[in-house]
Amino acid sequence: MAPNLSGKIAQNDEEPPSSFPGIWKTPSGRETPFRSGYNWMESKRLDDDIGNLWRVHDKLYDLTPFIHKHPGGPDWLELTQGTDITEAFETSHIVNVDLVEKNLAKFYVQDATKPRISPYTFKENGFFKTLKKKIAPIMTTVGTGPTNQVILMQDGMVAMFLGCMLLGTWLDSTVLKIISGFFLAVQLIGAHNFFHLKDNWRKYYFDLGLLSSHEWKITHSLSHHLYPNTLMDIELELFPTYQFLPNRPKNFILRWYGPVIYSHLLYIVGFWMELGRRIFKIAMGEQKLRVENGIVFLQLVPLVMIAPTVQAGIWSWIFIHSVASFTFLTQGANAAHHHPDEFHDGDEARPDPDFGLCQLDATRDKIGDHHENNLWVILVTFGAHQLHHLFPTICHSKLVHIKDIFEQTVAEFNESYPRRYQWDMYCGTFNQLARTETKQKKYGKKRE
Repeated sequence: MAPNLSGKIAQNDEEPPSSFPGIWKTPSGRETPFRSGYNWMESKRLDDDIGNLWRVHDKLYDLTPFIHKHPGGPDWLELTQGTDITEAFETSHIVNVDLVEKNLAKFYVQDATKPRISPYTFKENGFFKTLKKKIAPIMTTVGTGPTNQVILMQDGMVAMFLGCMLLGTWLDSTVLKIISGFFLAVQLIGAHNFFHLKDNWRKYYFDLGLLSSHEWKITHSLSHHLYPNTLMDIELELFPTYQFLPNRPKNFILRWYGPVIYSHLLYIVGFWMELGRRIFKIAMGEQKLRVENGIVFLQLVPLVMIAPTVQAGIWSWIFIHSVASFTFLTQGANAAHHHPDEFHDGDEARPDPDFGLCQLDATRDKIGDHHENNLWVILVTFGAHQLHHLFPTICHSKLVHIKDIFEQTVAEFNESYPRRYQWDMYCGTFNQLARTETKQKKYGKKRE
């Protein structure tokens, strides 16, 4: 499918062409109502068409005997059976790569008979593989897991959320409830760091909110992280009133006044929309009820017991989670991806789409001394975002050890490392929603 470089948008219900020609395929199931991460995985299985096997590059493997031996936890292999996991495999295994590949070879079944649907390349002398080899010795030394400081910060934020929730409900204090909602939101951002890592119980901190850590392993880790701002990024379609792709039909309200006016209301109810989607899918039998889905509802028990009335306890719970939704989504929606200068499907793609460079095209880091602070970076801004996208299974606290090598490698490949202020990213989100002209770049020259 040829890339759309005309600057025109698709008409009526026509599916906009992707930026990537040749092997790219528009994901199936995009028309599914209230599409969830599980629907996205089923669509990927259909498109990848490899039966019950796993694909890594151009080889197929049967990892069934290895599922419960997988050091990262069984979820990742259970979720991805029947799909191409090349991007997930490459970004998840940073140290002892030779040993990992040797172990993988034990489960080889046959070569793939069809080209990969993903457009990304992983050439040995390309940007991503070069950077990965450079950081391997460092990560072997310092480790990829969380530091004690990060664990203490995360646990502390959870304690602050719970303490302020109980005290605020007991005293019927709006201020304490707002503080509780804020701490819930920032601990959710921090907890997102933990469900990317090797299996650990702190990933369930994410389930203290109205979101689901298990679903986010799909929508965020396996979809958004690996294919940011492309047709394969399900996070682009979670809010139908937001249309980030430039070559989609957009009326005047969707382009300008609408998002500016209703975005902040959407941020308040966003978590509740996700909860409603989950309840609907479970009721329809499209996904299973998981034990951790009940964690958020257990919070109601002490609240209705200590509140002046049952209604006050329920309202306190609703209010706190609405504050968390607003805080989390205000930051998340404007975190790093939606500025007109960043790649969005429909724009001109790189002729040789190295995975790492395509990640840099679709993400930005932020400027400011506070963004160098561990507490701020980990619990407020979703981490050093470009490095986090390149190597999501490295804890945010360890990315500082490879920052210099990253910047040196960017320069070595004649690329740039532009960063933006938080306010610029916030305004850029609305400018991107208004954008209908696709971008054409002249690759081969250093980007501005």
